Amino acid sequence: MPAPEMLQPVPARQAEELCQAYAVNTKSFYASRVYRHTDAVIDLLDELGVRTVRERATTGTSPGARAQQYTMPRLAERGIRWHVTVGELDDWAQAESVTQEVMRLFTDFYLPAVDGDLSTLVHSFGGCNEVDGPVVDGQTDPEWALHARLMQSELWRQAKADPRTSAIPIVGPSTRTDVTTQRASELGDLSAVSDWGNAHMYNRGTSPTRGIDRHLAVLGRCFPDAAQWFFTETGYSNAPRDDRGRTVSEDAAATYAIRGICDFFVRNSVYGRFELLDDPDPIDFATQDSINSTTDHQAHFGLVAMTETSTAVATPDTWRRKPEFYATQRFLQLMSDRGGPFEPDPLDLQITGGGTDLQYTLVQKRDGRHYLLLWRDVEVANQFPDARRVQVAPTALTVRLRTQRPIAVYSPRYGSTPVATYAPRGEFTVGVGGDLLVVEIG
Repeated sequence: MPAPEMLQPVPARQAEELCQAYAVNTKSFYASRVYRHTDAVIDLLDELGVRTVRERATTGTSPGARAQQYTMPRLAERGIRWHVTVGELDDWAQAESVTQEVMRLFTDFYLPAVDGDLSTLVHSFGGCNEVDGPVVDGQTDPEWALHARLMQSELWRQAKADPRTSAIPIVGPSTRTDVTTQRASELGDLSAVSDWGNAHMYNRGTSPTRGIDRHLAVLGRCFPDAAQWFFTETGYSNAPRDDRGRTVSEDAAATYAIRGICDFFVRNSVYGRFELLDDPDPIDFATQDSINSTTDHQAHFGLVAMTETSTAVATPDTWRRKPEFYATQRFLQLMSDRGGPFEPDPLDLQITGGGTDLQYTLVQKRDGRHYLLLWRDVEVANQFPDARRVQVAPTALTVRLRTQRPIAVYSPRYGSTPVATYAPRGEFTVGVGGDLLVVEIG
């Protein structure tokens, strides 16, 4: 056994917090698209095990609005809450009335639908989407920062003034992946009208570890007091084209995404994966040029692929769950520990080896089991057009414990059963390659 002074208490967080640190963007109000299959979408989200979805609130009586009003209370029944984006930037001239219309929807329609407790339905309210980008006919609003602050201030004022919504967290407006220090300075300090910080950061075909800290530093001037962040859009496109943005294979996205949940978790942020469903996309695969000219880059960000090429025939029985769907499902299931808050116990341990790219965090469940999550900041695949897997040689690390505990090692990217188990011991060695490993310390 190692000398006692070599072991240090490592603080743990609640395992369930990892489930809460993941969200999926959905579009139940897209009544003319594949999201129109509302019951199938609800079942799919329940199957995934996600706790939060993100959608813009839609008012009125359109088919899309009615679809959303049907969907959200049913998700609440299954323990899935809604991050509600309120309004759009081009609503700024009617900020008060547009926000009021949304708030009335929640207090007059949704509140009775969830037996008078909006906290079971609403995870948080959020400001306008990508306020620093093209928002009206492809043109940037020259006064976007002023108008974004106006919309955010109105959301804050109305939500906090009503006791039925005042306790629900308010998330700031989101900015684009390419947000700059100058744009963040223009937007200014939003801490007086936001509980949480917000950002969009697409991972651009590489390790999700990269870019987060820079992004937080840039936007720190907008949310200087944020104890919690919500990256409301992030993730990977699996489009096979190679002339518009960086795209990766479904296999690589599955590896990166569950690492990404952990990367954002250790920075007190929710990983908001865009999105649940692909769009149908007829692609001419004859040559790379024909692929590039026929593929819709935006149609391939989903966790679920479309095997049919038109919305009319892309019914739920034709949908295909991608490897990332299953990897995320297994990871969330492994971390799931619903219940009230508790104070996790630290664990005395020592980790040696692993290299400079090693990342780790420790969580605990209510039954006392600890989980040591291990991953590396490494690329696992080339981007399209070849999209080949990169061989990542495992790096060995040794974990020493103060007391002997049974060990089970999981690789949720590939399965739900342990890849190795050990009788109680005070020391064990694991090899960490490109995929997340979860070590259960019983």
